[in-house]
Amino acid sequence: MGQYVIFVFTVLLSTVAPDNQSPRVTKRYRSDYVYNYETDAFYKLHIESRRSWQVKDVCKVEGALLMAPNSDHDLVQLHLMLKQYPDLGDYVWVANDGEAHESAEEQPIIDLNPATVRSVRWRIYDDNYCEVATRNGDVETMPCYRNFPFICKVKASDAAYDPRCGAYGKDYKCFDSVRSCYKIPHIVYTWSEAYSECQAEGAHLVVLNSETERAVVQNLTMIETQLKGARASWFFFAGFRADQPPPGQATNATRVFKTVFNQTLEQAGYHTWSDNEPNNALGREYCGSIFKNDGKLNDIDCTHLYAFICEKEFQET
Repeated sequence: MGQYVIFVFTVLLSTVAPDNQSPRVTKRYRSDYVYNYETDAFYKLHIESRRSWQVKDVCKVEGALLMAPNSDHDLVQLHLMLKQYPDLGDYVWVANDGEAHESAEEQPIIDLNPATVRSVRWRIYDDNYCEVATRNGDVETMPCYRNFPFICKVKASDAAYDPRCGAYGKDYKCFDSVRSCYKIPHIVYTWSEAYSECQAEGAHLVVLNSETERAVVQNLTMIETQLKGARASWFFFAGFRADQPPPGQATNATRVFKTVFNQTLEQAGYHTWSDNEPNNALGREYCGSIFKNDGKLNDIDCTHLYAFICEKEFQET
């Protein structure tokens, strides 16, 4: 695209509890999205790099779509976000806007070295090209296997909000018996990523407070299909973990697990571990999970990829 004018836009950021109305009315959405009044839409620039075929799933989990640069306003929004990260690079994955664009890659000088020829032949066979937006507002193409940041967008009219539990997301299941709503997002994350995802929706990683709640959550996990990329299908990250010892300190030291509310498991109300747990396998299990086969607690490696459960208590009326 050609030159464009930088428009002043209003970003609405608020830590106030959400009203029982949709983002269409309040112009508030997830804590990690910003609002642009010119487009009446919310945006999030993901600064982590992923391949093009992974980014749409991330946006979908957040209730959004990979942004298609259909207007100068979209590119202005991206430009302003990129200005906050001068070291991030010049390219961001975007969705196809229906136009033809030139490749952003420089064409390699012809090299007849057999190894190089084999590599080029493999890439020609395997590569597809996907669209990227640049810092200066152009839209070009790059091989889809490359890793770049990306930008998600959702129109205010399409932004999800569950008024009963006060969460910015779809697919929450609410249970009067425990006065909580639960959701298992269809993506696998590390514990820290899962923590951030639940928080951004206005929820938190699940914390069990009673035997009744354990039964409710186990029933949810039993009907969940295995998610692609999960290290194992029988663990779900939950909202508790223990501090890791400093470098050089023995890993067999007593671990104290606390919830995301800084309570011990006993204070939270449920502290029953699955058989032979917690076992701190390989000395690296400092995060909490719920075991699918019995709904009880288990320790697990924080850096592995697993499904996870978000929880939000009912809004008081």
